[in-house]
Amino acid sequence: MANDLSHYPRAFWVLFAGRLFNSIGTSLIFPFLTVYLHATLHVSLAIVGLVLLGQGAAQVIAVIVGGLLADSWGRLPTMVLSLLAGAAASIALAFVHAPIWIVLLIILRGGLLPLFAPAAQALVADIVPKEKLYPAFSIQRVAANAGIILGPMLGAFLLQHSFAILFLLSGLIAAVFGLAAPALLRGVQPAPQHASQSIGSGLSLALLRDRYLLAIVGLLVLVSLAYSQLYWVVPGYLTIYLHLPAADFGFLAAENAVLVVLFQMPMTRLSRNWQPATAIAVGASLYGVGFLSMAPLGSFLPFFIPVAVITIGEILLQPSVTALVVSRAQATDRGKALGLLTLANRSGSGIGPLLGGTLLTYGGPWVLFTGTALVAGIAAGGYARLRHHVEGAA
Repeated sequence: MANDLSHYPRAFWVLFAGRLFNSIGTSLIFPFLTVYLHATLHVSLAIVGLVLLGQGAAQVIAVIVGGLLADSWGRLPTMVLSLLAGAAASIALAFVHAPIWIVLLIILRGGLLPLFAPAAQALVADIVPKEKLYPAFSIQRVAANAGIILGPMLGAFLLQHSFAILFLLSGLIAAVFGLAAPALLRGVQPAPQHASQSIGSGLSLALLRDRYLLAIVGLLVLVSLAYSQLYWVVPGYLTIYLHLPAADFGFLAAENAVLVVLFQMPMTRLSRNWQPATAIAVGASLYGVGFLSMAPLGSFLPFFIPVAVITIGEILLQPSVTALVVSRAQATDRGKALGLLTLANRSGSGIGPLLGGTLLTYGGPWVLFTGTALVAGIAAGGYARLRHHVEGAA
């Protein structure tokens, strides 16, 4: 394994560190944002929901804009803009007290920090050979999930002092990497670029003409719709139907992140000879198996098994779909392709809670879990059919 890791250039590990620290800085705050707005600022839960909706909308816009900027302005400038501007918004949150300014800064921060991801991922695709993209994105996912584990732990400790410390530290982390990135990544050359036709918004015609790429992205909406039930609907099911403490779901969320950190690379090695579409299809199938197996469960501890199954599916699916999408795009279109990928993820995650909540309310647990498994199964079948058309793409 160590020998495999040595094949990646130094810039790749700089991006790994950036992803880790960016994830820590972001997750310092997001688990506690609802508590901050409701308990500290005494904002009603209805308004909190609108604030989080606004932040989510800003994040969706940001990943699309970030992809366009990464391709037109450059990977590194987009990353630096995201980090420094996002740091400024985070630090400002530590000093303002008027609720309206806090709300605006939260939404602004939500629209700035996500600019980083498509630019950083596009740069990974620029500097890593196509045949190594799958393990490369797997390694980057380890960094992101490690940050998701460490950030809330650190945030919970610092929260004993004040929320201001969380905002300051989050901003400081982003600012330090934003200031250091130009020197650390000096001399990194992007992949050779060949101009591609675009339409008014800058969206590449080459991407729109690739029906298989559009199918890959479209099916991901179904995958994300299914996966979103884990974080948005399952907690409600545990609390309302099984009468468990709301905090219990935190153990399942921690299991998911820890398993990704521990098993992402071993699973990547085991599946390294698979075609990306095959790994995606298997991953989506495991989502279906995991959710279907939740239906008969009536107590908390057995839920650790289906969550593990879903996590293995996630480990296989997420880096594979990223590698497959960027490998089908020209160098000048990689940021846009990653923006489309993230848009698909966000769209499914946005629709999922509404659909899942409706199924749970009016149909009950069996309808929810079998319906979710069916959606995942349809996506798996779609990727299996695509496999022969996209073989060798990554």
